Parts: sequence; C-alpha cells; structure tokens
Amino acid sequence: MKGLSYLLITSFKNRLLSLKRKPALVVLYGIIFISIILMVIAFHADTNSINTASYKDIRILYGIIALIGMLYIVIFSSTGLSTGSTLFTMADVGLLFVSPISSRKILLYGLLKQMAATIFSALFILYQIFNLRKNFGLDSKGIVYLFIIYAITLFFCQLLSIAIYIYSNGNPVRKNIVRIIYYGVIVMIVISIFVLQRLHGGSLIENGLILVDNRLFQSVPVIGWGVMFFRAGIEGDILSLTVSLSLYILSSMVIISLFTSGNADYYEDVIYSTEITYRRLQDVKEGKKTFAKNVKVKDKVTGIKKGFGSNAIFYKHLLEGKRESRFLFIDSYTIIASIGAGIAGKYIPSVAAGYIILAMLIYIQFFLTMAGKLPMELKRPYIYMIPQRSLHKVVSASLTTIIKSFVDGILFFTIVCVVTKTSPLLNMFLALAYACSGLFFVSFQLLAQRLLGGQPNKIITLTVGLGLFFILLSPGIGFSIFAVSVLPAALTFLGTLPFTFSSIIISVFIFVLCGDLLDKAEYTTGSN
Repeated sequence: MKGLSYLLITSFKNRLLSLKRKPALVVLYGIIFISIILMVIAFHADTNSINTASYKDIRILYGIIALIGMLYIVIFSSTGLSTGSTLFTMADVGLLFVSPISSRKILLYGLLKQMAATIFSALFILYQIFNLRKNFGLDSKGIVYLFIIYAITLFFCQLLSIAIYIYSNGNPVRKNIVRIIYYGVIVMIVISIFVLQRLHGGSLIENGLILVDNRLFQSVPVIGWGVMFFRAGIEGDILSLTVSLSLYILSSMVIISLFTSGNADYYEDVIYSTEITYRRLQDVKEGKKTFAKNVKVKDKVTGIKKGFGSNAIFYKHLLEGKRESRFLFIDSYTIIASIGAGIAGKYIPSVAAGYIILAMLIYIQFFLTMAGKLPMELKRPYIYMIPQRSLHKVVSASLTTIIKSFVDGILFFTIVCVVTKTSPLLNMFLALAYACSGLFFVSFQLLAQRLLGGQPNKIITLTVGLGLFFILLSPGIGFSIFAVSVLPAALTFLGTLPFTFSSIIISVFIFVLCGDLLDKAEYTTGSN
C-alpha cells in the first residue's frame, strides 16, 4: 500500500511541478480560482435584496437532476456496451498491472483516483451558486447537497459502465438485455408524463414536474435516487436521505464485488477500455474528432479533382462531407438540433422563444466549431506548403465550416418559424445571427493560434474562447437586448442586427489581423 500512496503523492507533485512549463495553464487555473471566489462572494452578499416571491418552482431543479441522471445513464450504458469505462490510465496499466501488488489494492487505488477526478469535475456547480440562490432560494446546505449528488451520480454511472462491459462483453443477448432495461425505463417515464397529462390536463412540462415530485418516481435507480437525495437534504428528511445514500452505496458494493469476483477478470477487460480512452484523449489534444468512428464512409468517389492551390483544401472538405453524409452540410447534429429546436419552440411558453433557442444553439455551436476543419488542417503539414498567401489558405480551410453555419441556421429557424408561427423575417434574422456567430468562432481559432502559439491546449482554448466571446461581443449583445426592448412590435425582427454586425466586424478584423498566421508559424505536431 505504501507504493500506491507514493505513486498518488508523486503523481500529484509532478502535476504541480509541470505547471512551471505551462504558464497558460497557470493563468487558466488562476482565472477559475478567482471566478469561484467571486461567485462565492456574490452568493453570500446582499441576500436581503433577493425577492423570495420571485423564486421558481423547486421541482424544476428536481427535473434537471433527473434529466442529468437520465443523460448519464444513456451515455455510460452505451459506453459500457461498446468499449466500457476505466478507472486507470495507460501509465497505471504499465506500472501497476505488472507489479506484485494485490489486485484489490489496485482497484482501491483506481477508485480513489476516480473519486478525486469526479469531485474536481463537479466544481462547475460553484459557477451557478448565485443563480441557484436567486432563482430557487438555495442556501449553502442546498448547494452542498447538489454538489454531493452530482459527484455521486457521475461516479456511480462510471462504475455502472464498467459493470455493463464486464457483464455484456462478447455476448449479444446480454447487450440486448441491457438496452431493453435502460430504454424501457426511459420509455416508461415518457409514457407516465403523457398519462398524467391525459388525467390532469396541462402542459407536458407541468406534468413532468408532477412526476419528478412523486415518491414512486424517486425509487427509479439513479434517475430518481438523485432527486430523492437532494429533496431529502433540503427538506431535512433524514430517512429518505439515508435510503437514497444506502441505495447508491449498496449498488456500488455489488458492482465492486463483480470486479473482484473470480468469474470476472476485470483487469483483462480494462486494458482495452484504457487504450480506447487514451487514444480519445490524444485525439482531443490534437483537435481531432472523437465521435462517429463507426460511420460507414462512402468512398465511391476518390481524388479531389477540383480546385487549385488553397482552393483544393475547400474541395477536399466538400468531398469529405459528401462521404460522411448523404446530404452535403446536413449531418446527424443538424437533424438532432433541428428536432430539438422544434420541440423547444413548441414548449417554451415565452414570446422570446426564438431568442432563447438562438442562445442555446450558439453555445453548442461554439464547441462544435472548435472541433471544425480549420484546427484539423493546422495540425497537418500540407496547408503550410501551399505557395499562396496565408489569408487565402485559412479562408479556404474555414469555408465549409462557415457555409455549414448558414445552412444550419436556415434549417433550425425555418423549423422554429413553422412551430412557433412567428414572423418569417424575425426567424430569418435569427438564422443570420447564428451564422455570423459561427463566423466569429472560426475567426477566434486564428486568434487563439496567434495568442497561445504552437498547437493550443483545447481546454485553454475553450475557456479563453468563451471569455473572449462575451468580452468582444458583449456590446453587440447588450445593444440587441436594448433594441428588442424598445423597438415597436412590427420592427422587433431587427433586434439581432447589433449582434450580427458586431460579429461580422470583429471576425473580419481578426481575419485581417491574424490572416498572415501561416507565413510566420512553424509546423509542429505537438500539443501543449
């Protein structure tokens, strides 16, 4: 056990020492730390000014907890049916699996590391503590219970993913049993909401809130257990709190006993899962896509055959798009997001539904654009070898991403227009705002390359990107909000123009300023 303790302490110490060579990460951690302190100060300051009458229905928070539990069940169950999760890294496999240490102690080491990682990942809740107090009246105790149940749910789902992999690996019948169970639970929940609507009337959302507040629903594994724990915590129900915590602990003990049983060689199964996880982490660091690995590529057409110089990059991206999807620029995300936008338009009871949908889509768009074509091309040597101006090359490498933003925006808000029966002009300008935000995100990739140098760390890029988005576009966002509030009803469709114009102007400025990036950069294959 001393060897494992030494490994944990030394790994943590080396991680801290490595920050000397990564000043950007030090800045990032500093920003995160300061942000958390400011959120805590805002949480405790000026509590008397909050109007308790404006608190929203606490059942909304119950519903969010249930939805997060359902999402994690689907994600981790799907992972368990394919590659499984893992508690270890490739370094652990190389050091521990061949060492004369008890397998139970190695498992305990992995569990402790995973617990620490889960607690760290739950820190994002601290960014919402002020909103949670303002909207739901949560005090410090409520925040602590929310933090605990999120960490418990995430950790348990990771264990569940491993258990599913051990149980179903190489057995199609068992895989189908697992699918039937978790899809069956979700279908039963959806059916229950429709039954409640039939009995009591009202909207689906209202009946969904009635369901999550039901004691019977709170007995559903993971999805309901989390709601039971949080509700019992804020209401002071010691019995329900003990029951929910006991359910998690007992289930975890059963799963861990599966790992250590003689019938299941977990340490053989986990090596494959660890290798898959390692490759995916490397892909993320290098800016590669980590999804759609099993999509059948249509390769009947080979060779670019069009374009000259930097234009060949654009035609290459078009060919890749045709191979990946039957319809150019329309992929699975476009279809799923279109359906989601339509559902949101139907059930968001607000005249501002279009603006709310726009904000959600732009948030998702940011992460998708960061994994777009331009950063992938900047990892390859070919774009540096084309004898043309750098600006021409980066525009060609970005063009398909920009066009896709326009196509997606048109499809999304055409559906929103039909569902909400709002003005076509309003939805046209919302689509334009979405497309121009995509242009801004593409230009930011150039700015990140110029500011951070080399091949920027993705976590730093995403964090800085969100910060710059709000800093650079806050005037446009502010003027758009002001315009929507003061314009007459007949002209509210013009409200997004300040945001749209600011996105275009800032994007063009960044392209001009950083367009010579490739003329002054050296190609590197590393990742910070």
